[in-house]
Amino acid sequence: MKFNLSAGIEAVDVPPQPTDAIANIVAGTIEGRTTYVIAPIAIVLTPIRDGKLFPLGVTTVRRSTMLPQVPTIAEAGVAGFDFPIWYGIWVPAGTPARVVNKLSKDIGRALAGPDLRDWVTKHGGEPMSMTQPEFARFVQSESESAAQLIHAVAIKPRTNP
Repeated sequence: MKFNLSAGIEAVDVPPQPTDAIANIVAGTIEGRTTYVIAPIAIVLTPIRDGKLFPLGVTTVRRSTMLPQVPTIAEAGVAGFDFPIWYGIWVPAGTPARVVNKLSKDIGRALAGPDLRDWVTKHGGEPMSMTQPEFARFVQSESESAAQLIHAVAIKPRTNP
């Protein structure tokens, strides 16, 4: 949806159902049932290397180290496009600050180490080491961006039949 809006195109968005695996969605694109897919690089790397998928661009502001020859979507002509796939580590609200701080430091240390950093990179990711306050600001920014998209395309909550 964000890509369609940013690129100024009309394409049918086919959101995955709870039982759809991303691999099934990618297979649908390979088979021609969908026109394009936005998926984690680790999932599409083999079909790209096998010539079954053609990469148009990566959704981040920087090119991927896994596919350095592939431009960013912004470089390909959709100015300002940035839609990274990211993961975070969460704890229950009310977790003592000393525990949060220790976890944050330990996670940062693990991400800085070559073993985890290499593993993440090998699987198409690019570690983003952040302090807990930086991560909180990042999540807030991503939430605001999602809210703007929801408003722009008038997404309404589903109602159960």
